[in-house]
Amino acid sequence: MLDEKIANFWAKTDQDTGEKWHPLILHMLDVAASVDAILAREPESTRRRMAACFGLQWVDALPWLLIVMACHDLGKACPGFQCKWCNLSGLDPGRSPNLKVNHAFVSQVVLAELLCAKSWPEDLAELVADAIG
Repeated sequence: MLDEKIANFWAKTDQDTGEKWHPLILHMLDVAASVDAILAREPESTRRRMAACFGLQWVDALPWLLIVMACHDLGKACPGFQCKWCNLSGLDPGRSPNLKVNHAFVSQVVLAELLCAKSWPEDLAELVADAIG
């Protein structure tokens, strides 16, 4: 079961009416599906080269590529971004969240930390996070 706070992080909104919003988790899945469709059209040689960056065969590298690319907006889960519109998650923003936060930079920093925590080599984790951020 998906935690209610996570389910209520928003990624996209209809700021004109303030009634419609798209959950961050679904936006991330949309990104993964789009990337999967784009990569399927790439030549085999391109896919092999991309997989080689991970030291893997394509079939093993693809899930990693999809998950890290889906994380490009992970920074939208930070309090400063969530408080730009409507903090639906109930996330405690603290006294004064930075509403000008660069969510792409947050994505980049957090993704690098997550990948390093999963025993990725630091240089590869930073390279991938820089590309995604």
